[in-house]
Amino acid sequence: MAVSRWTAWVAAGLLARLLMIAVLLMSVRFLLANHTDVALTDNDFYKLQTYPYVVASGMLGVAGSVLQIPVAIYLMCKSKRMATSPMILDISMGADMVVSLVLTSGVSAGFGATNDVLRYVRGVRWDDPTVKKILEDYYDRAIVALIFLLAGMLLSICATAVSARLRSKAINDRQFDGAA
Repeated sequence: MAVSRWTAWVAAGLLARLLMIAVLLMSVRFLLANHTDVALTDNDFYKLQTYPYVVASGMLGVAGSVLQIPVAIYLMCKSKRMATSPMILDISMGADMVVSLVLTSGVSAGFGATNDVLRYVRGVRWDDPTVKKILEDYYDRAIVALIFLLAGMLLSICATAVSARLRSKAINDRQFDGAA
């Protein structure tokens, strides 16, 4: 049984979303689990206010992808029987664009803040070198989580490209018979 181009595009978007969910959940997990066992001060000054925003952007990405999965399954099932509504594809593409923008801002904020603080930590002369090592390790672990968020952002951009491709095909063809 040959797979139509339409089905292949929808499956590619579904795969990108499933992978995106996995890497975003890993990113959120790593950021939430990142801590130090040594209390450097009473108020934990080393925990950046940017990280809760990064976690929120990752969770929004997960939620957006989870909501798109039924749409992708619907598009795969319906496309062989009748024409797909361009409105569904408009909503799907718009949601993908919003998720991509939120993830992009989360990645940018996370890397920017972590890079700035790491530059400070490495540039300051510390009385106790163990404090410097603790902070460097903390921010290095945060960078690992941000790399996973970056991968999720790239997968989100791929899903957005698939949504845009499907939307343009629906607008141009107005009928889908399973063959492209």
